[in-house]
Amino acid sequence: MICFADWGMRRELAQIWETCFQEPSRPAKYFLNNCFRPRECLVYLTTKGIASALYMLPIQITTDGKPVQAHYIYAAATLPAYRGRGYMAALLAAAALVGVKRGDQYSSVLPATPDLYRLYEKSDYTSFFKVSHYTVLQETMRKLAGSASPSKNIFDFKELNLLRNKTLLSRAGNVLWSDEAFAFAQGMGRVYGDRMICARTGKEAAYAFCRRMEDGSCLILELMASGKTMRNLAACILHEMPAQKYILRLPAFSPLGQKGSVTDFGMIKPIGGTTVRQIGADTDMPYLGLPLD
Repeated sequence: MICFADWGMRRELAQIWETCFQEPSRPAKYFLNNCFRPRECLVYLTTKGIASALYMLPIQITTDGKPVQAHYIYAAATLPAYRGRGYMAALLAAAALVGVKRGDQYSSVLPATPDLYRLYEKSDYTSFFKVSHYTVLQETMRKLAGSASPSKNIFDFKELNLLRNKTLLSRAGNVLWSDEAFAFAQGMGRVYGDRMICARTGKEAAYAFCRRMEDGSCLILELMASGKTMRNLAACILHEMPAQKYILRLPAFSPLGQKGSVTDFGMIKPIGGTTVRQIGADTDMPYLGLPLD
């Protein structure tokens, strides 16, 4: 039976998260304590309990002229004992129906592996979003920083998310998140050891979500900066996350992104009678972003 979750299921949902993603308890508890909404979670119930679950996080997708309502499939998981029975496919179909009823025009997802891309294709998802990986050495990052010096500034999530939305709104196919989701992404990142580094040039803000990798390099999960603000942001990154190598995960259409290697980074499924074509004829390298993968 497929139904919405309820508040009393959080302990069981946490166990599914920990088992399927092989993670300690903290990430699941942080999500379930700070982002969980029962009407945004679908579960497949058996006589023995929850076998499979997914979360439908609200997003917007930019189209020709305005953003439209959609959802992002997050932390979709089926317990090992129940895999291969079609439970997740049934949940994804149910999510599409729920999405249509609440006014969503698209469903998006970021599969973690190539095999999962093929799995979601069976549920009518299509590869759509792109990302560019641009690797620079410390010396190049110092050239980007130039003579700028690191500084500390106070920011709120609304200001930073406004910067993000302004950067992405003008191009069709990009994903926009709410201020609440932006704040959650920063908090969830902290759980995994990530850092959000911010800088200001005049009245303009810039930020980067950064993660220290096992080899000592720094993966920048998302970076939003203009030509004016990049120097100060680079100086802050060098100061707060020193590394010999930086891997920048960028919108493929951005100036730095055009220098990197472009790969698939997410899928989309039109629901409620819409089509991918309706997003816009000029859709080029659409960007999902925000490190909730």
